[in-house]
Amino acid sequence: MQLKLFCTFLVLSLAKFGAVHTNSNDTEAKSCVRCDKNCNDDDDLSLCIRICCPRKNMMANGGCNFEEQLFRTKLNLSIKLDDNSTEALYFNNQTLLTTPFWDIDEMIGLSRDEYTLYKNGTIYIHSDKRLKSKEEYCFYPHQIYSDFPETIWILLHEWSLLKIPGTYELTSVSLICYIIPMGIYLLVKKLRNVFGKCLVSCIFCIFLTYLIWLIDELRLMDDFCSLSGYISYFFDFATYLWLCVISFCLWKKITSVDHQEHRHQFLFYSIFVWGISCLPLGIIILMDHLWKEDLQKWNWFPLVGFFLCSVELYKWSSWAYYQGLFRILCAMNIIMFDLTIKHIKKTKKEISKFTHRPDRTPACLTVDFQKMISYMRIFTIMGVSWALLLVVMVEFKANIWNIFVVLIRVLHRGLGILICCAAYF
Repeated sequence: MQLKLFCTFLVLSLAKFGAVHTNSNDTEAKSCVRCDKNCNDDDDLSLCIRICCPRKNMMANGGCNFEEQLFRTKLNLSIKLDDNSTEALYFNNQTLLTTPFWDIDEMIGLSRDEYTLYKNGTIYIHSDKRLKSKEEYCFYPHQIYSDFPETIWILLHEWSLLKIPGTYELTSVSLICYIIPMGIYLLVKKLRNVFGKCLVSCIFCIFLTYLIWLIDELRLMDDFCSLSGYISYFFDFATYLWLCVISFCLWKKITSVDHQEHRHQFLFYSIFVWGISCLPLGIIILMDHLWKEDLQKWNWFPLVGFFLCSVELYKWSSWAYYQGLFRILCAMNIIMFDLTIKHIKKTKKEISKFTHRPDRTPACLTVDFQKMISYMRIFTIMGVSWALLLVVMVEFKANIWNIFVVLIRVLHRGLGILICCAAYF
């Protein structure tokens, strides 16, 4: 019955969401945080200026904590009217509509002769002949520049992820299920070996990563947004390292004749994982603090606390601080999985030579099924499935690809349920 309900949920999710991305032509209702009484979605630029507000700068009332600074300055824009004349538009005389970041935004700096700004809010970018409506971009006046308004900085909204229904509920149940195997391994003495301790450490990192993600999505950590983003990145990286350690332990246990464990082996693994995880964390903290004043390097930022409190995962620059590193770790897990499966096959082949009987009735279906279950368990324990999460970050405009992306996301949101069921059976 539970399996039928889960399958029904997947079918409904896929039927309703044929895509996982939405482009910037969607309605601004998804991106509007606060609209003043004097400002609505139909107002033109002469009445309402849209400014981008990072998640970490949002206030409880929906505004931005740098709005007062804008009102105290004399920043102005030159807009083109219907009769082709121009007029100066001052920030401190207008209502500011605060809009958040999308999943993918491109920051560009434009000089006066590189764009034309119209009264209705549309902006024309001369270099690539792009015409953006007021919903497709926002101004980023967070920094006060010496050359403003000779140069303006705007964010071009590219696309945003669609919300999969039931994600929060599925993640909440999965978080509870993570606690069960951790409790079993900590309470049962025989399971508190090196492999068991590594497995608990890995599950603990996954648990904290998804817990922070869920709290972030529910907007319950805006007061310490950047801090939670750094913590989430640290445990996310530690998860992949623990998966590498588990893969190595499992491969060593299966292939080695001597099963004795070193007295301080888990301590060595812990120092390796937590120590290595600090290195990329320190790098992204330095990137954020050293480059935060230079918007020309903005597209290289990890962007902790901008769209969400976590690091930006879908930008091409994320290859430097996320996707590239995590793909290397996933490749190591895949190699260890391949070596382990080859050794198991080789061992079973050698055993079958000694146990083969000519009059024995073949049981191919049973053996194949048992092999499949065993390989799937090893596949899950070694964390090879996490490579799929990195694969789905690649954007393809195809419905079959979008369905695959939804399936993988649902799978990993409910991974705790699968781990709990695997431990039970």
